[in-house]
Amino acid sequence: MVTQAMLPRRPFREGRGGTRAAALALCLVASAARAGNISITMTTTAEARDGGLSVHLTVSNTGDEAASSVVPILRFGDREARGKRQESLAPSQSFDDTLTMPEVALGPGRWPFRVAVDYTDQNQYPFQALHVAIITVGNPSPAKITVQEIRIPPLSSSTVAHVQVKSLAGVVRKATVNVFAPEGLEATDGHAEIDLAPWEEKDVPAHLVNRTALAGSRYPIFVSVEYDDEGTHHAVISHGLVEVGAPHRGVSSTLLVVVGVLIAAWLVFLGWRWVRAG
Repeated sequence: MVTQAMLPRRPFREGRGGTRAAALALCLVASAARAGNISITMTTTAEARDGGLSVHLTVSNTGDEAASSVVPILRFGDREARGKRQESLAPSQSFDDTLTMPEVALGPGRWPFRVAVDYTDQNQYPFQALHVAIITVGNPSPAKITVQEIRIPPLSSSTVAHVQVKSLAGVVRKATVNVFAPEGLEATDGHAEIDLAPWEEKDVPAHLVNRTALAGSRYPIFVSVEYDDEGTHHAVISHGLVEVGAPHRGVSSTLLVVVGVLIAAWLVFLGWRWVRAG
């Protein structure tokens, strides 16, 4: 699967990875100093090994500006494993790393994991490329649940994403919905436990808050839906894009009331003068 967090007018593409949770994540960042960009591409391959999770990745910079302080991070649940820090990653250069997380209980089924790459531009402004992928253990049947749609209005300071989840089975189901955002954005209520009736479709809202994301950029938002059934863990993932705009400087309701009162008083005064003059 290919995802991009990018500036406007850049194309968004999607593809398929390999059979061992191979994935590709791309983050394009424009330099504030000049018309360059940093394009961080990571290809990941995951496997269950020695009772843990092992992810081999290749991180490349296909942009035309060097990235600094590049650190790959593997996350599974609330655990994380950090890779080797690279002082600089010049254009057209890449490096390989293997991230290992021991003692990860991976039973039969499909399990989502996240891989992020933290880095800075030449102005030392922090960015993050993010991808969510699935590792498959055993030979599970397809998940009987799906993400029908992810609707995300443009974001300035905050917005509400809507995830449409549908059950594909005629049984009652308990599922977990997680929303993941790259650093710079925050899903403040990105974890929800939901109950699905047979064949039910449900809207799951999630609030997104802009912490440090720059106006004019586009960020990927990932969603995982998981449930357990007869000893097998099932999961599906999907993603959408959110566009970041400039913050709005709203006028307070108090100020509007004051202005309205002043206008009304002025009209009353003009009417009083007109009556006296008549």
